[in-house]
Amino acid sequence: MGVRQKKLIIMDGMPGSGKTTSALRVAEQLSAWNISNRCIVELEAEHPLFIYGYSFDSLVEEEQAELFITLLLEKYRAFVQERLEHEDEVTIIESVMLQDTINSAHHMGMNSDKLRHFAVSLAKILAPLNPVLIYFYQMDVEAHWRFICSVRGNEWGPVSLHTDDDFREAGELWSSSQTFVRTTIDAWDIPKLVIENRDYRWDEYSNDITAFVEANVRDSRQ
Repeated sequence: MGVRQKKLIIMDGMPGSGKTTSALRVAEQLSAWNISNRCIVELEAEHPLFIYGYSFDSLVEEEQAELFITLLLEKYRAFVQERLEHEDEVTIIESVMLQDTINSAHHMGMNSDKLRHFAVSLAKILAPLNPVLIYFYQMDVEAHWRFICSVRGNEWGPVSLHTDDDFREAGELWSSSQTFVRTTIDAWDIPKLVIENRDYRWDEYSNDITAFVEANVRDSRQ
């Protein structure tokens, strides 16, 4: 029997969209199928795809944008090499590829053409891991922020939202970045499941994710 190809499952979307829970469930399912895996959640200490030791508030200036890109390209190359050499068959990364890299760069004002080129470069680096993507796309971003804050409180993670103006501004900001990320997703020629979240049908989404992983990860192991 030949050496099985490595697989990367990217679980991504806006904050509060269910990424962490879904990623952990996928890891459990893979283990139940006797597929060795490593699930790297967003809040993991010493995350291999986060920049440490630098702080970026804006990527409008060319010098800052280039430093951000250079540091992350190095991180992604090292991550791929480490995953290729490790015995784990499947790696799951939650939130980081799109939300904390492309989305954050968009929020900080990186030039759109430069950001598109950066996204393509990241996709090429990740290619040896045969990535698949599961993305939670929020159909009404402002409503999503209102829903999540009603569940988790008005101050958590990246947000502090209290007034109607707060929610409206957050809706506009994240709608813009989510739309940009969606263009990246649509252009990326890999197996993908885009869950267009309208009314939080978690059981249905969970079933869709399981079927997608079974078809694109488990079946390729056999």
